[in-house]
Formats: sequence, structure tokens, C-alpha cells
Amino acid sequence: MNYIRQGFAMGHFGRICIIFSAAAVVMSAPSMVANTKPTEVPAKVIAHLPLQEAPGSEMLLQNKGDKQYLYVQKASKQGFTVVDVTKPRLPSLVNRSTTSNDATAGKLEMAGPDVALAEVPDKSSKGIIRSTDYPTETVKILDLSDPAHPKVLQTFTGVTSILQDPDRGLIYLANNDGLWILNHSKPGITPTKTKKPCGSTDALAAMPPDCQ
Repeated sequence: MNYIRQGFAMGHFGRICIIFSAAAVVMSAPSMVANTKPTEVPAKVIAHLPLQEAPGSEMLLQNKGDKQYLYVQKASKQGFTVVDVTKPRLPSLVNRSTTSNDATAGKLEMAGPDVALAEVPDKSSKGIIRSTDYPTETVKILDLSDPAHPKVLQTFTGVTSILQDPDRGLIYLANNDGLWILNHSKPGITPTKTKKPCGSTDALAAMPPDCQ
């Protein structure tokens, strides 16, 4: 009888342990789920915008005040499609009605907030006499104040070299006519404030004093 009672007691105790173990697993399950952090995705698509023309191999950004415009080269290289990407999740086409033969044809390069260079290689043809054997290109200075309607400010032909000096807002061009130096406005540059002559009370009014 003692063996039977002991067996019954052990069996009953074992069932109680199993029940408590199962309850512990159930109780700990929510905390296990709560402590599991979602896997972070390092990159994901946030927007998609179909283009009216096949894209080319060049893109560049224009920062204009609180706006940002993305210029996407057309596969024909006859201009760029302009997209407003100020809100990256809501991109929108800007120049829907711009013709394919627009001012931005060629290689586009930003020179300032509203100024760009459009460079088109010159086609070699017989009968043209050059003072140099270097390949030349036609460079257009563009006004991008209105991104949807770029304007040609000036055109230089037979250009052999071009250099930008962004710190001083200068563009250097060289062609058979010589060297050309262009100036354009620079972003982030504010005129120097002229200080008044210092008086006896200025040193006490501000440190450092707003005078000279």
C-alpha cells in the first residue's frame, strides 16, 4: 500500500509540475514577444514616378530656397525632365509640356542656385578650320530661375575648356576668341555689415562691441 500511495503521490505531483510549467510558458510568451524588436530595414522604396520619356545616364539636383528639383536626362540627350522632389514621398513632374528640343540639351552642370551650364559636343565637319586639334563644344549659360522654363542667357561656340570657381562665383571659358570670365550670384554669401566708429560707451554696451 505504501508503494501504491507513493506512486499516486509522485504521479499527482508530476502532473502539478507540468501544469505549472505550461502556465509559466504561457505567462512568459507575451513578454518574449514584447521584447522582440522589429527588424530595421536599411533602405526601402518610398515613392515611384513614371516618366514620360526614357531616362538617360545623368541626374543632378537644384536647391532653390526651400524647394529641391531633380533634373533627369532624357535618353535622347535632348534636354532633361524636371521633377519636384521637395517632398521625396510625393515627387511630381514640373515640365510636363516642355518640348524635347529644349534649352537643357546636352550635359547639364549646376553653377549656382539659378545658373547652369549646358554643354554639347560640336560635330566634326569638313571645311572647318580650327587653331587647335582639341575637341570643342558649344556651351550655353542657362537661367534656371523658373525650373520649368530654362532660358539661354548666352551661347559660346568652339569652347575647348571650361572651369568653375564656386567660391567666387566665377566661370572661365576658352575658345578661339580667347578667354571669357563670367560672374554669377553665389548662395550663402551675405554682404559685410559696415560697423560704426567706436565711442566711449560702445565697449560697455556690447562685448565684443558692434563698432570698429
